[in-house]
Amino acid sequence: MAGDGWTSRLLTGLAEHLAAAGVGTWRPTGAYQPTETGIVIRAVPQSPDRIITLAAYPVGTTLPGLADHQTAVQIRIRAGTDPREADDLADAICDALDGAHGLTWGGIAVVQVWRQSYTSLGQDSNGRWERSENYYIDTMRPTAHNTD
Repeated sequence: MAGDGWTSRLLTGLAEHLAAAGVGTWRPTGAYQPTETGIVIRAVPQSPDRIITLAAYPVGTTLPGLADHQTAVQIRIRAGTDPREADDLADAICDALDGAHGLTWGGIAVVQVWRQSYTSLGQDSNGRWERSENYYIDTMRPTAHNTD
């Protein structure tokens, strides 16, 4: 069933973590009011103006037999027409994530999280400023072949 996989559970847990920290609003349906900062997975919707998009991508390798796993998440941020709004939203995300450790997201043990890199993406066609943030997440991902 959609959303039951390891990556889906990790991203949903991350969205819930950011929402609990007051950074944005997470609704699995993706329906947001114009004044909210929506948190979505993969999509970059036209509204609301303030959006946080989460997308996982692979980094590193898993050592044979070990469940230690490193995943990266690109967090795309879009805010208003003042570039400081995107920077402020990025700062709130960094405060909620950088250095976090000993967490559980979607039933997945999160060992530690850190911001690896970030950059400005400039303005979209509506003049809203965007940024891309890359966070690395050390987790435990046991499989049939990687159990320890």
